[in-house]
Amino acid sequence: MSRNTISQSVKYGLHFIGIWPGTPFPVLRKVFWLLSTVFCQIYQYKYMITHFKTEGFIEMIDSLSVALTYSLMIGKLFVAWINHGVLREILSTMEDDCAKYAEFDRNNVISKTGDLSFLLTTTIPALYMISVTCNAVGTLAIPQSNESNSRQLLINMDMPFDTNQSPTYELVLAAQIVYQVMSAYTFSMFSAFLLMTILHAGCVIDILCNIIRHISSQEGGQFRFVAIRHQEIILFTQRIERLFTYIALCQLLTNTLIICCLGFLFITVINTDFVISMHKALQVENGLPLILKSFLFYVVICLEIFVYCFAGEYLNTKSKMIVDAICETTWYDLQPTTSRRLVLLILKSQKGLPLTFGKFSSLSLQSFANIMKASASYMSVLLAMS
Repeated sequence: MSRNTISQSVKYGLHFIGIWPGTPFPVLRKVFWLLSTVFCQIYQYKYMITHFKTEGFIEMIDSLSVALTYSLMIGKLFVAWINHGVLREILSTMEDDCAKYAEFDRNNVISKTGDLSFLLTTTIPALYMISVTCNAVGTLAIPQSNESNSRQLLINMDMPFDTNQSPTYELVLAAQIVYQVMSAYTFSMFSAFLLMTILHAGCVIDILCNIIRHISSQEGGQFRFVAIRHQEIILFTQRIERLFTYIALCQLLTNTLIICCLGFLFITVINTDFVISMHKALQVENGLPLILKSFLFYVVICLEIFVYCFAGEYLNTKSKMIVDAICETTWYDLQPTTSRRLVLLILKSQKGLPLTFGKFSSLSLQSFANIMKASASYMSVLLAMS
């Protein structure tokens, strides 16, 4: 069992991106991601502008959802590069905490949290890889019109050269496959890293709650230890907030639109298929490939914004557990000075450990519900336009 809450999956992923402390050639990695993503984005948006009147409405919505995803990825990378010092502090604090709390960990909370963190942070990238595979299969399975001489690419781009001739087409297609896999893995690492950090904070709070419950009235000095450690948790979550608040804001703006676009594609295909007749379901042009492309992509995008909202809800719930643990102690037998410390600790715990969207709205499950409602509203507008 692991004695550290830092997941090896996240460690390898951050090494791949180039933001893990001590990663070799970090500048070259940043230049690669910057140039490749900017190149991809320029020709994606150029395609949408030049084909706005010639492509169908559904095809343009499909291209927009993919382009917004890559825009979100480069936004996340920029925020991580700017706040690289904060990321180093978070990782350093996690290592120190695991060594510091090991002697108080009577229930192997650190080991259990480390194993759970590894499981979840491995599952998230795996889901993204499956989503990319389904997206590629669905895209290549879309039948081409007989009037069109163009060959289908995984990512719609308006290249400055002819991509319909061999071997140019095969080379561009192979490059897009590699780029999609790398981007999906990079995209998933931010959700996995956030999940790892909030599980670590919850692990430390569980250990503190266990210490509080076993403190007797003669061990008033232990409450001072708990108060100091609680302040360290607050500082740790503030670093998480500094790193992820603007990433979460990017998620709020783009994921709402992406969920709207993908939901529109899925509902449009399903409605068209089943209105025709049940026995001819999925026989409409591009029906099954579009479902294969959009459904798992939709699930993964919803899962990502859910992880962010769950993180805020989880930390607030864990903070209130400290209040419950204090109430379970024999507080009525304590010295007045110790009781005053407990009052301050209760007040600080009741404030919670908030994570926000760009400092103006809290991350919570209520926020997730509002995002899904907003996406559904925008989806209804698109359905009316179509």
